[in-house]
Amino acid sequence: MKFGKTIETNAKELPEEWQPYLIQYKLLKKNIKNIVQELDNTFKNLNIAPPTFLGDSDDASESTPDGGTDAHSIAESSSTAGQAPMEFAGMPEEIAYNIEKDSNGLVHPVITVKIRRLPAHQQQQQHTQVVELLTVAGLPENTSVILQSDGSSDTAPITISTTEPAATELGDKSNTIACADDSASNSLTVETQSDAEETQVTVRLKADQQFFDQLIEYIERMRQFEQRYTKAYNTNVDHLSTELATVTSPYKQDYQVWREIFRLYTDAQVWNRAHGDTRLSSTAREGQERFNKFARHIESLGLAQRFQNPMSARVLMSFYKLNLELTHMKLLQEMNEEATRKIIKKHDKRTHLVAKTQFPRLITIDTTSLTRALLFTIYTDLVGIVPQIDDYLCPMCLNIAWRPLRLECSHVFCSRCVVKASKRRMFNCPVCRSKNAVYRASISNIDQSLLNFLRLYFPKEIKERQRDIQRDISEEEAQMMVVHDRSGPCIIM
Repeated sequence: MKFGKTIETNAKELPEEWQPYLIQYKLLKKNIKNIVQELDNTFKNLNIAPPTFLGDSDDASESTPDGGTDAHSIAESSSTAGQAPMEFAGMPEEIAYNIEKDSNGLVHPVITVKIRRLPAHQQQQQHTQVVELLTVAGLPENTSVILQSDGSSDTAPITISTTEPAATELGDKSNTIACADDSASNSLTVETQSDAEETQVTVRLKADQQFFDQLIEYIERMRQFEQRYTKAYNTNVDHLSTELATVTSPYKQDYQVWREIFRLYTDAQVWNRAHGDTRLSSTAREGQERFNKFARHIESLGLAQRFQNPMSARVLMSFYKLNLELTHMKLLQEMNEEATRKIIKKHDKRTHLVAKTQFPRLITIDTTSLTRALLFTIYTDLVGIVPQIDDYLCPMCLNIAWRPLRLECSHVFCSRCVVKASKRRMFNCPVCRSKNAVYRASISNIDQSLLNFLRLYFPKEIKERQRDIQRDISEEEAQMMVVHDRSGPCIIM
C-alpha cells in the first residue's frame, strides 16, 4: 500500500477534530513536480545543463556527499536516447545545494553553480559566455542571481535582479555585462566578455521554498495543537485525580479493587518495557494492543462489577479515555514524523538535491517528549495515588516491611531481618554496605510514621506477615529447646 493511502487509512482512527493536524503528504508530493519544473527551467535558462538532468529517470546523476552533483555525470546526461547533445555556454563544474535560515526563521533553498568556461573552439562569438534567464519560466520575480568570476581576471562579484535590467562596467579589464530586456520573450540576457575561467551563479529556488514553507507550516500547526492539548490534558488529569483520591481512600470499600486495577496496569507495561520506567519504548500500535489486552483482563476478572461506589465506574472510564487519547497522540506524531521523512526522501529522489541532511537541523518533530510527559503525569498523578505493596518490601526477605526499621543510611528493613543479620554478625548495611549500620540499630530506629502508613493501607498484608514472623519465632524457640535438652546428662531410670 502506498504511503499516501496508508495515511488516509490511519487517519480514520484519529478523532475527526485531530485529522487537520496531519501533514498533507499528497499535496506536498504534488508540489515536488513544481520544484522539478523550476530546476529544469533554471538550468535551461542558465544555458549550462540539459533538461534531462532532473526528473524521475533512474539514470539521473547521483548527488555528491556535500550536496553537489558531479559535473561529469551532468555532461553524460546531456545526451539521451533519440536526442542530439545540447550545446551550452559553460560546463557546470560543481552544483551545491544549501538550505539557509534567516533571522525570522524562514528557510531559503539556494543552488550555487560553478561554471567552467569551455575551450575556445567550443564557445560562441569570440569567447563570449551567454547566460539567458527566463523570468517567467525559470526564475521567480525579485530573485537575486549572483555571478562571480574566479580566474585570471580580477573581477568583483556582480549581482543582478531579474526585474531591473542594467549595464555595468567592471574595473580596468573592460569586462562588461550587457543586459537586454526583450519584451517579446520576457527574458533577461547577461553577456560577459572576460578571460575568467570560472563563473559562479547562485539562484534562490522559489518553488522549493514554497515546498518547505508549507511543510514547516504543517509542523508548526501540529506543535500549537500539542500545546493546547497538553493544557486540556493536564486539566482533565487534575480533575480525575481529585475524584480518584475520593474513591481510593483506604476507608472506602473500593480501595482494594483500585489497588488491583493499578497493579495490573503497571504489570501490563502498556507504554514501557521496564517496571517503573516511564520512558516510552512502545509504538502507538504496540501501546494500543497492550492497553486493549489490559482492559480485557480487567473485564474477565470482573473488577469493575465489584465497585460499590458508582463514581468509581465513571473514574475508570475516564482513565481508559486518557490512555486512548495518549495512543491517538502517539499515532499522530508517528504519522507526521514518517510523512516528513518520506516526503523529504521523495524530494531528494525527484530533484537530486540533498535536503535530508539539512532539513532536520532546521526543524525536527519530537515524537517522544510530549507523550513521555503525559505518561509521567498518569503514573504520578493517578496510578501513584494508590500505594502498591511492591514499593514497601524489605530488601532482605522481600516481604512487606513489618515494623520497619530505618538504618542510619536511610535504608529500611524488617525489624526481624535486622535482628537476624545482627545474630549472624552481618553488621554492615546489606544494601549500601554502610559500616556498622546494622550493629548500631536499635528500637529507636523504627519508623513510626511508615509503620502507621503500612497499617492503614496494607492491613491484611501486615497481619499475614505478623503471623508468619510469630510462627518463625516459635519454630526457632522450639529448636533451641531441643538443642538444650540434648546438651544435658543422660539419665536412665
